[in-house]
Amino acid sequence: MAETRYTDAERPEPGTAEAVEAEFEVELAGLNDNETAQVREAISEAEFNNELDQLDVDAEIQQAQFAETDRAEAEELREDQVEAADRGDYETARDRAEDAQHELRDAAETHGGNLDTALSENARDVEVLSEAEFQQEAAESFEADAIDYAELDSDEGADASLDDAYDAADAADDAAQDSTDFADTGGDHSIYTDHG
Repeated sequence: MAETRYTDAERPEPGTAEAVEAEFEVELAGLNDNETAQVREAISEAEFNNELDQLDVDAEIQQAQFAETDRAEAEELREDQVEAADRGDYETARDRAEDAQHELRDAAETHGGNLDTALSENARDVEVLSEAEFQQEAAESFEADAIDYAELDSDEGADASLDDAYDAADAADDAAQDSTDFADTGGDHSIYTDHG
């Protein structure tokens, strides 16, 4: 048990969340904001349910650290996702979004992280990047058709297929932009935590 800086007069009332936090003051001080928020949430919930005496705070700290590792990996995948989308590689961007979703789900479902907002945002990324990938493939198919028409000396068919290819390519870019807009404004990837 770690010593705290409380004097006897200041010591919190036993059996309260404040008392548990005081007992683990040193351990909590070594955590980042996300981890601390997760552990404090577990302590508060245990107090509300009259289960503080059953709470394994060391285990909650470990779970918060595991969740933070998953969150950090999701952030790295998100950066890869944005870079791939920026260069027009929508298949890789979608793959990275799906990988990030896996990490976020693990943080939330296995390690108790509060990531509802992040999961929702990332699920939307997977959806729009899948659409971007579909449109990109359509554009490539229309472009191949245009080449075939040109080889057959069908200017009308080639022009129509090129128009379709341009439209599909634009649709792919528009869909991908939806997944990266908030990255340009968020900066700190704050979607990966529901804690301030």
